[in-house]
Amino acid sequence: MKKIVFALMGAALAAAPASAANLVTNGGFESTSSPYQNFQIGFAGSVNGWSQANGPTSGLAYNLLFNSATATTVDAVSQYPGEQQRIASENYPGGSPNGGNFIALDGDTGYNGYLYQTISGLTVGQTYKLTFSWAGTQLSNRSGETTERIAYNLGNTYNFNPATSATTATIGGGTHYFKGWYTETATFKAGGTSQVLSFLSVGTPNGLPPVALLDGVSLNAVPEPAAWALMLVGFGGLGAMARRRRAAMTVYA
Repeated sequence: MKKIVFALMGAALAAAPASAANLVTNGGFESTSSPYQNFQIGFAGSVNGWSQANGPTSGLAYNLLFNSATATTVDAVSQYPGEQQRIASENYPGGSPNGGNFIALDGDTGYNGYLYQTISGLTVGQTYKLTFSWAGTQLSNRSGETTERIAYNLGNTYNFNPATSATTATIGGGTHYFKGWYTETATFKAGGTSQVLSFLSVGTPNGLPPVALLDGVSLNAVPEPAAWALMLVGFGGLGAMARRRRAAMTVYA
């Protein structure tokens, strides 16, 4: 009996993917190539493991990396020197749940650009769970009523259609509002052994839109039901063996 139970558990462990492993590189954005704490991605440094597409009409997309500790006090080094390119301080909660760095994705449809990463080592047909933290706010030099959401995808290319992709809820508010942090989760089935995980900020109105904040990105394999069933059978067998041992000890005591 013991050999059968352990054989079942071994088969279950072999069938179940390593769901605890985060497949995203630098999902907290802590590793960068820049000497600056706050900077425009692609202008004053890069975020290791991540790439960025150009904006539709602006050339370089206006996506910024901020350090939680200085996000409201130190301007990001950007292509617009002299402007207050920092997070508005009035309602800022002091950083993300993940801590450290986070990214502010511009929602202007002329300046927004896909932030993306190629994920390798996937199993075709396997289900994967995406989790990330996000919020909506404004930079300190912006004002007015705005709305914001993040569109995201795991597919063959970063250049997905935000109108038909998975998206967060649409949030918004008045001048220097802050809403979040929220936790977003979604599941995707891998269509290949390598897929592109991508994010795009979509805000209104253009001109002085809000930014969407992003942090704590993870992608984990979801164990298949058959693997869970095998594991439950194995644990049930171990429980039955333990009960028989206790019964035997009671009889011979």
